[in-house]
Amino acid sequence: MDGTPTRPPNWLPLLLAVSIAGSIAGCSTPARVEQLEAQLRDQQDQLTDQAGTLESVQAERNALRRQRDLLLEASHSLVRPEQAELLARIDHIAINTWLTGGRNTDRIPGDDQLVVMVQPLDNDLEPVKLPGTLKLWLTDPAAPKDSRQIGSWEFTPGECRKHWLASVLSRGFLFKLNWQTPPTRNRLLLHCRFDTTDGRRFDADALIDIQPPTHPQPNPTIPTTQTSNDPPASPDPPASPDPPASPDPPASPAGGCGCG
Repeated sequence: MDGTPTRPPNWLPLLLAVSIAGSIAGCSTPARVEQLEAQLRDQQDQLTDQAGTLESVQAERNALRRQRDLLLEASHSLVRPEQAELLARIDHIAINTWLTGGRNTDRIPGDDQLVVMVQPLDNDLEPVKLPGTLKLWLTDPAAPKDSRQIGSWEFTPGECRKHWLASVLSRGFLFKLNWQTPPTRNRLLLHCRFDTTDGRRFDADALIDIQPPTHPQPNPTIPTTQTSNDPPASPDPPASPDPPASPDPPASPAGGCGCG
């Protein structure tokens, strides 16, 4: 031997590293497997929940479609498929008090027409052009109970469609109505009812201010009144007819009679 120290073989460190890694892997494998299995179970539960939610949504969608088809059949095709979304959007109706009130169309003092703006609105208070039957009642709250109603009007879906107004100021159903019974007071109550073609009903009320119309009254004949204390003059008696003319005496015979 030459005294040179003997080096360990080159494969010895590699063998030691493999042995250590195997020992560590052998100790951590069961815990890792359990962790992976727990994650798989969680994911499986999530997939199950999502599948249930999806099935519920699909069932609700199918129910809504069936309801839509039934409504379309019941309304005799008054509701078009593109109007189904509008029916779902409407939330309530309102009377636009800024554009509702009396209107004077002549030079005679007082209003001779009633202007009404009715608006079907969605949740965002946006007007929706929706077909339906519209009824209006105009009453005088201060009048006796049996004579409060002074007007009523009804419009079909087709008539409402013709009265739709879309302008810069506002959008809605605009009506110009003549008085049925001319009002006599400045403040009136307007009630509105809107029945949609899918069977829903919406109501609204509003107090409106108008100028009652004035109507010239004919001058009545004023009877002559007795102002003095003298008794009233008796009426003149009727004129008596003239007596009939007496007939002329008969003529005496010629020659006369002798007297002795």
